[in-house]
Amino acid sequence: MKQLFEPVLFHNQQSLVWNYNLYTDDHYKGYYHWHQCCEIMYIHRGQGHIVVNQQMYDIRQGMLFFFQPYQLHRIYSDVSPESPFQRSIFYIDPHVAEKLLLGFPNRKTIFSALWQGTNDRCGFDLSERAEVMEWMLQAYDYDQQSNGSIHGENVENITMLLLQLVSCLESGSSTLLPAEQRRSLRYSERIMSWIEEHYHEEIHLEQLAAQMNLSKSYISRVFHQETGSRLVDYLTARRIKQACRLLRTTDLSVEQIGIAIGFPNASYFNQLFRKVLGTTPLKYRKNQ
Repeated sequence: MKQLFEPVLFHNQQSLVWNYNLYTDDHYKGYYHWHQCCEIMYIHRGQGHIVVNQQMYDIRQGMLFFFQPYQLHRIYSDVSPESPFQRSIFYIDPHVAEKLLLGFPNRKTIFSALWQGTNDRCGFDLSERAEVMEWMLQAYDYDQQSNGSIHGENVENITMLLLQLVSCLESGSSTLLPAEQRRSLRYSERIMSWIEEHYHEEIHLEQLAAQMNLSKSYISRVFHQETGSRLVDYLTARRIKQACRLLRTTDLSVEQIGIAIGFPNASYFNQLFRKVLGTTPLKYRKNQ
């Protein structure tokens, strides 16, 4: 399993880290991870799915995803030379974004709701505004390529990008993806919901299979088929994410936190935490 926490580095007091029209046509497996800032991804082309908040969203042209800071997610795309994965991604500190939007109170309120809200929806279908989105992203990238290296970061352009993005989201609010209430939940979504309630307990595959009325072999196979990852990797990612939250926000000991997330063996918890995040729980707490 790759490291879950992927810090985004803002060099030289950058406000925004920009990646335009990333293209992949050979391999894109993906893995569970989170960042300390907001991640905004627009899909130009591709197919696959995104796992976030115990839900799955389809990847398709015109979709935009907004991931909150420290929000666990996994992006999986089935790619080939005939079906590449093209997306534009940018990262921004939400406090910086709010400062840039101070003169635009309505847009600032919408952005604040996106990164601080408890609403579990993170996907927007902007296919009807695809031409506007394509033009907006291409225009910002053109300016970056033409003037960014000479004059450095243009705060006005970043502000304009945020304003245009929020406007597209606001006008497309009717297409904000619901919690998929109009279809039956996939097996993987039912499994993730069950894990959300029980990840702090000792979990056995037999127990989960009984709850889902599925065999042990099938439950592992269907989770992998639907999400592209192993069930044990998702459970580990969810537990470690909770451990990080407790390390940041409480004074509980490492042993107490291990017990609270389903790892009563403190030595194993320390070993697994270091394997996943590349540091010990105590060092993580100190750095945070």
